[in-house]
Amino acid sequence: MSQKSRKQTSIIIESLLKLATDSIVQAEISDLDCYVKNLSSALREGDPSSLERDLLNLYTKLHGAGSEYSPYERKLLTERKGYSCYPGGLSPLFKAVQFIKPESIVADLGAGNGLQGLLLQCLSPHRKTIQIEISSEMIRIGRIFQQALGISDDRIEWIHDDIINVSIETADFIYIYLPAKPLEGGKDVYKAITNKLSMMNKPLVIFSVADCLAKFLNGQFSIFYTDGHLTCFVKE
Repeated sequence: MSQKSRKQTSIIIESLLKLATDSIVQAEISDLDCYVKNLSSALREGDPSSLERDLLNLYTKLHGAGSEYSPYERKLLTERKGYSCYPGGLSPLFKAVQFIKPESIVADLGAGNGLQGLLLQCLSPHRKTIQIEISSEMIRIGRIFQQALGISDDRIEWIHDDIINVSIETADFIYIYLPAKPLEGGKDVYKAITNKLSMMNKPLVIFSVADCLAKFLNGQFSIFYTDGHLTCFVKE
């Protein structure tokens, strides 16, 4: 592992432990102490496989917090053929760092509790992260995470809405993880998103995890990286 990668991993570990040991976060999420204990032990022992396992376990636990929907939110999620909260993993965050500058505006489409966007702010502090999410409960938890991490309000914008309705024209980096099943009602979601992206007359980088955008994007966008899990697009 390179020195740069070690530094980024350390930032992620520090950020997740900061969340997991925060008293307000602990009041919202049960059994965090055992995750903290396991990760702390792995750090002391220095075993790479244990460290990776326990880091991902804590990440997944925090990522799923607040995964609840009101009756209206659940109805809309069903109509959109939407997926509930799934962890996008840490590897897209490490890769994204090189494309996020201090002046960048990042939009996470279907942000859940915003953990990915908050970790990106920790890894590469930037002008603003726009967190768009249909679940008000996830946003509530995300605000608690934001406070625990000490990220100022001017750097995070929470939007409680259907992503179809939200303007993303100020963003120059888009993060998305399969918000809807790519069939029936889900097609409407992807068509709406790609129409918004196509009308943005500016350079864009798009990180699409479990990609379903490729079949909807037009020739303005080209793939510069794919590994079967993450597909990255650029629009010059």
